[in-house]
Amino acid sequence: MRKFNKALHAGKLITALLISLQFLSGCILYPSLEKPALPPSQKEETTPALLITDSITLETPVIQTGKLFTPIGLLQGESLAIHCSPAANAPIIGSIPATSINIKISGEPQIDERTTWIMADYNQVQGWVDLNNLAIHEGELPEELIALGQLVLDNLQAYDYNLLVDLIHPDHCLRFSPYSYLSENNLIFCPEQLRDLVSSDEKYVWGEYDGTGNLIFMLFPEYHQNFVYDSNYIKPEIIGFNVEVSSGNAINNIAGVYPGGVMIEYYFSGFDPKYGGLDWRSIRLVFIQDNLTWYLVAIIHGEWTI
Repeated sequence: MRKFNKALHAGKLITALLISLQFLSGCILYPSLEKPALPPSQKEETTPALLITDSITLETPVIQTGKLFTPIGLLQGESLAIHCSPAANAPIIGSIPATSINIKISGEPQIDERTTWIMADYNQVQGWVDLNNLAIHEGELPEELIALGQLVLDNLQAYDYNLLVDLIHPDHCLRFSPYSYLSENNLIFCPEQLRDLVSSDEKYVWGEYDGTGNLIFMLFPEYHQNFVYDSNYIKPEIIGFNVEVSSGNAINNIAGVYPGGVMIEYYFSGFDPKYGGLDWRSIRLVFIQDNLTWYLVAIIHGEWTI
């Protein structure tokens, strides 16, 4: 009995010492807040994820449970910091690389000034991360392709097509489609043509407007603004890694046009509640592999069509 009491006393001392060390470091390591799995008949109902953008007044968001997340909105080479408490000045206890997937979140979000924090689990490290730098993802792809997609988006946001020239397939070139269905009328530009296209004052017919049939007749900068980077796709709501995440009437015929191609879709489910999701937007990037190198072959704009 004495040996047992001594062991119990020693255990208490060790626990107290650990707590003291955590307190002195300014960071308490929180236990996992993940809920145990429930039987199929007792599964909790999920609610749609809140679209978080830089322009939204921060309110406590509704978290869509059971989803996996990936970092968004990071610069090349950056990582998402994991803090020991929900504050930007809290000690950093880990980091999540920009190309990571299958990140789990748990617990209730905490709001600090303009940041919404959520508890995340990554590589056996649990702590608080900025929810604005996470997006739901479906499907999986190698880190190489995830990084390539992020690189393309960074350059599209900056309207810097010169840096994309080396990523475009020399034979298949680069297709621009204003809607999800790929048509033989889509305009296709090869690398050497793309350099001149950015500064060209020539108007092109890019297709027809859905619903009216009127010609999409505009300069390339106008097309880019309306049918390429028309939303903040570096911070999407959902990313589909070779999985279609948008919905609409248009047929997805990517596999027929680019057999063996890989698609990444960056998607917003909507912006104004009064439209009931009919104002969704997405951009799809299509890549093909040639001699172990991945090339960009299509930029596809997605929205609701009649």
